[in-house]
Amino acid sequence: GDIVISQEAATYRPEMEWIGARLKDRHRDLEWRVVAAENYEPQDGRAVYRFFELFDLPNLSEIDKTLRANEEGRISITPPIKPYLEEKMWFALFWLQPLREFWRRELGEKYFVKLQEVIPYSWLLDPAPLPQHAVIPRLEIHDWHEAAKFSQKDRDLLLKVSGFSPLSWGSRGIALGADLPHVEWQRRIDHALATFESSPTILQRFHKGRLFEHRYWDPESGELKTMKGRVRLCPYFFVEGDRVRLRGVLATICPADKKLLHGMRDAILVPSAREERSTSKL
Repeated sequence: GDIVISQEAATYRPEMEWIGARLKDRHRDLEWRVVAAENYEPQDGRAVYRFFELFDLPNLSEIDKTLRANEEGRISITPPIKPYLEEKMWFALFWLQPLREFWRRELGEKYFVKLQEVIPYSWLLDPAPLPQHAVIPRLEIHDWHEAAKFSQKDRDLLLKVSGFSPLSWGSRGIALGADLPHVEWQRRIDHALATFESSPTILQRFHKGRLFEHRYWDPESGELKTMKGRVRLCPYFFVEGDRVRLRGVLATICPADKKLLHGMRDAILVPSAREERSTSKL
């Protein structure tokens, strides 16, 4: 198989090379390679693990060959090419009142209610003008420029850029209004509205995660230490036949003073076990 990694994700290449070496040790009759996505040449019959986001496609000059080979069934790519899974607008679309019955019908009542519990209320920053008698729900404003005037207390809101922006990973495309000066918050709102056509932005209520304590190995002191932090859980689902199965969960424990949770040098990364109660045990 081939682990295809882009320059955008190059900092993860040593980890991918380590995994490739372990795979070779376990399956000596199979060949595993770590190759650059920018000039990758697909070979029929090989399995491809893509380590690049779909927003990166314009930077991959030879990617059309890979996509064509996958479409024709000559290679298999995982994660699969499903653009809709990399677009944050789904969060805002989920909460749109005109789509409420559509989601209820497609998801079923049980899953519709469950998703309402876990998806923060979200808005799409669409610059299209509203009728004079209309307001943006739950914010009770008529125009997004009014949001730029919110007080710091009212700015407990997150701006998140589209999943197809190069700023969309590592929390680089996220801004917490309560932490920004008024002028910067206003600039972010104006920028989001101006770039709606190319990189739409959503707005979400900010919620702090619970605090947990977890032990980790400190290589400098050579001893186990305990850190208090907030946890981000990343589930890994796989389509097996006609079923979708949860096959793993990665817990990223970020220091307690970090508000935006993502992979970072100071975080603890640990695998999680799934209990019968469908909860995660760290």
